[in-house]
Amino acid sequence: MTITARPRTPVALAGPLSNLRILAEAARAIVKAMLHRRQVKRLADMPDYLLKDVGIRRDDIYEALHTDWQEDPSYRLALSAARRRCGFMD
Repeated sequence: MTITARPRTPVALAGPLSNLRILAEAARAIVKAMLHRRQVKRLADMPDYLLKDVGIRRDDIYEALHTDWQEDPSYRLALSAARRRCGFMD
């Protein structure tokens, strides 16, 4: 049985590589939120009876789209639909 060690990143590169990884993750999250925002805007074009089938209201879409640009609006819609399903909202 042989044990192999992972090659270690030189200490001089550890900081910059970590910073690049954090920056890449932040950029990916922002792009994902922007794509979800575009999809939520498409939901606003749907008729009310279809939105009711999904479990959301037009007000929920309005509130989700008028949040901070970095926040994912689809997450907010999912929360409001779940609260309505559980009876926490009217």
